[in-house]
Amino acid sequence: MAKQSKKKKAPAKNSSIVTPPTQAWYRSLKGQTGLLFVFAVLLYANTFGHDYALDDAIVITDNVIVQKGISGLGELFSHDTFYGFFQDDGKAGLVAGGRYRPLTPAMFALEQEIGGGPFLHHLLNALWYGGLIVVIFLLLRDLAKTRGNLPWWFALAAAALFAAHPLHTEAVANIKGRDEIVALLGAVAATWLVWRAAEREHFMGALAGAVCFFLGCLAKENAITFLAVIPAVLLLFQAQGKKGMGRMTYFMPVLGMAVVFLALRSSIIGLSLGDPVNELLNNPFLELKNGQWVDLSAGDRLATVMHTLFEYLRLLFVPTGLVHDYYPRAIPVMSWGSITPWLGLGLHVLLAGLAVWKWRTHRFAALGVLIYLASLSIVSNVFFSVGTNMSERFLFMPSLGWAIAVTAAIVWASRKYGDKVAYLLPAVVLVFGLLTILRNPVWKDNFTLFTTDVLKQPNSAKLLNAAGGVRVDRYQSLPETSQPANQRLLTDARQNLTRAVEIHPTYRNAYLLRGNANLLLKDYDAAIADYDFALELDGGYQPAVDNLLIGLTAAGKAAGEERNDLNAAFRYLRRAEQLKPDDYETLRLLGVASGVSGQMEAALNYFRRAAAVRPNDADALWNYGTALYNAGQVDAAQQQFNKAEAIKPGIRAERTGG
Repeated sequence: MAKQSKKKKAPAKNSSIVTPPTQAWYRSLKGQTGLLFVFAVLLYANTFGHDYALDDAIVITDNVIVQKGISGLGELFSHDTFYGFFQDDGKAGLVAGGRYRPLTPAMFALEQEIGGGPFLHHLLNALWYGGLIVVIFLLLRDLAKTRGNLPWWFALAAAALFAAHPLHTEAVANIKGRDEIVALLGAVAATWLVWRAAEREHFMGALAGAVCFFLGCLAKENAITFLAVIPAVLLLFQAQGKKGMGRMTYFMPVLGMAVVFLALRSSIIGLSLGDPVNELLNNPFLELKNGQWVDLSAGDRLATVMHTLFEYLRLLFVPTGLVHDYYPRAIPVMSWGSITPWLGLGLHVLLAGLAVWKWRTHRFAALGVLIYLASLSIVSNVFFSVGTNMSERFLFMPSLGWAIAVTAAIVWASRKYGDKVAYLLPAVVLVFGLLTILRNPVWKDNFTLFTTDVLKQPNSAKLLNAAGGVRVDRYQSLPETSQPANQRLLTDARQNLTRAVEIHPTYRNAYLLRGNANLLLKDYDAAIADYDFALELDGGYQPAVDNLLIGLTAAGKAAGEERNDLNAAFRYLRRAEQLKPDDYETLRLLGVASGVSGQMEAALNYFRRAAAVRPNDADALWNYGTALYNAGQVDAAQQQFNKAEAIKPGIRAERTGG
């Protein structure tokens, strides 16, 4: 009997075949990571053609160790970060606590081997930033899986919000800012790897996380604040694996690496934070009383710090009017009679209280507040002075906590008030992204950065000094033929520098630079007065000594040749002679002035001394010969003329016209 063929049963008319839905590309892991990476890099694509700016000189262009390339790596890891710039270990005390951040200078040294110039550094900054955004997304995505009630876009939105924040321009558009990027990358990667290790009960992951944490600390010490964040993540977000306090065993390698880092750091620059320096630019909590800088009262210091904390919160939510510099007195000295110190104190206490109160029901909000407070604590000036009132780069790490907390708050609001609330997130990301792109061009070079930001922040002595300095430099770089038409550079520089010394009356460099502007404007008496005051502040200030000499000789020459005021000429030139008895130009001008005034013996003496300073200079020898001839010493004069002719054939015809 033939076998009957088996027929497939047709589905019942009322049944339905369930097929897995096709996932949209923007909801896939690859799609989201790719989108975030490209978004982050493109935000800073308009910086790729920029030059070096701001502190790039300290860590790259003027850092003699970084310029050695690979051969300098050992030195970078065995000295304070400032050493390669100042070449003096004593400069480690310029700011309280010193700076040991060798990792990113080592990266710059390796990049020097590939090729000089800023393009590669700027490109890699953007790429590292893109990598950071991806790791933040991966961490938040995994943590969100433990809280099953979150929308699919939570991690994507939080990472995008962080990526777009305009405050990050100082960290990404400025090459030196890579230390911020790498420090946070190491800290976030460590958090992610340690958490995954606890979930999978795989201890090797914890070791990998510890290595990332150590590298983050080598980039910038701020990464160490994640010692408070990582345990919180382990305890707040548990899906599987070891539960409760047992998960803390996976934190132990990170804790061990923190000890190793602190031991290494202390062996290089010491563990002590040191005493605050008595210089306003490196210690903003000073005031001038009876010509002396003294510490602010404890009340005014704390009020100023709390006002700054309020400003930080304002910038996170309303990032407009950004500047790279908040040195004294960009942040004014405050008292408790103002409202903003109370707002700063109250809002931060409220944030901490809400995080503790709601940590069980709003865990991502609590995590965000913890990251914000922990990472801000080390730069807040609450516990120790960091050398400046505030800085936008100090918000780079805390802004991650802000982005997480804000995204969590919008998720909560969208559930309570309707899904349309969630549209706030892409709107803010779009606006912040545009603000970032528009802010980037300011970082093109020092001239653009300083002269742009000083208009928005006219109360920072350091920024005013920098703006004045770059204007003087720009004027001097112009061809002589175009300098008269660009004297506005010098008058603006003088205005900037005058304001700088009004804010900081003992700012020696500002007096020096204002003296330079006055000198180029041929306001010689004003220039001399500025150099004199700089030397009153610091008698060993060599640039002021050198420029004072130039100013005195220029003033003497102008008095004699342009105004025919020989008395004034002698007054300037004799002071220059006292300052440097063997300066050739001073001796030459004194010789000329003496000859014109009929003091032939004095003229002969000055030209003889000038020739001794430059024995191989044909012009110096010819001038000495002329003085001898005028004094009636014809044979001796002829000897000098012959020497000059031997050095510079044709000088006789040039000087005699035949």
